[in-house]
Amino acid sequence: MRRDIRALAISLTAGCFLGGCGWFHSHKHEDAYKNSTQERPLEVPPDLDKPNTTGALVIPEAGAASSAAPAPVAPGEAAPTAVPGAAATPAPAEGAAPVAAAAPSAVVLAGDTLHVADTVDSTWNRIGLAMEHSGAATILARDEAGRTYDVQTAEQVVSKPGWFKKAITLGMAKGTTTAQVRLKLRVTAEGDGSKVVVEGAADDASKAAAQALLATIKQRLS
Repeated sequence: MRRDIRALAISLTAGCFLGGCGWFHSHKHEDAYKNSTQERPLEVPPDLDKPNTTGALVIPEAGAASSAAPAPVAPGEAAPTAVPGAAATPAPAEGAAPVAAAAPSAVVLAGDTLHVADTVDSTWNRIGLAMEHSGAATILARDEAGRTYDVQTAEQVVSKPGWFKKAITLGMAKGTTTAQVRLKLRVTAEGDGSKVVVEGAADDASKAAAQALLATIKQRLS
């Protein structure tokens, strides 16, 4: 019996001791806030406190707005689209004639003369290339100072008979051909352009060859 009472007394004493410790620690934590210190408030750097407004209210100089203003657009016409980074095209001065686009040089064959709207030097070089590329004539000699070519024409058919002529001749009609002849082509100035003439065509065969050669050159230069 005594042993039971002693064990009960020990249990009660241990419980009271543990409970007292818990209350002591709880009370100690409740008083901890009294010893706390307040930290410094967060400070924002001066340059981040407000947006940078430097140059936000710059007043343009007089005349700058008028020079940058776009040209008026007519009713119903689409406004031009500006290309970023592209330089603006200056408007033509008042009273100035519009600049026309460069047109290809005109070439006209009139009789036995070829008229070219180009300089003498350029025309001389161009007809030389035309004869070489077409095969219409073989260049035997060239004189750059005198702007001449000595050539020998190639034999070629310049015309063919039509069906009616073939019918009435029972198919015996043949095309007209030119013979191989030696000619000289000379380039001279003519106003703002130049002209090409053929020298050395004395008979009908050589004249036909000269006409065929000029026609080929005209086709190449056009």
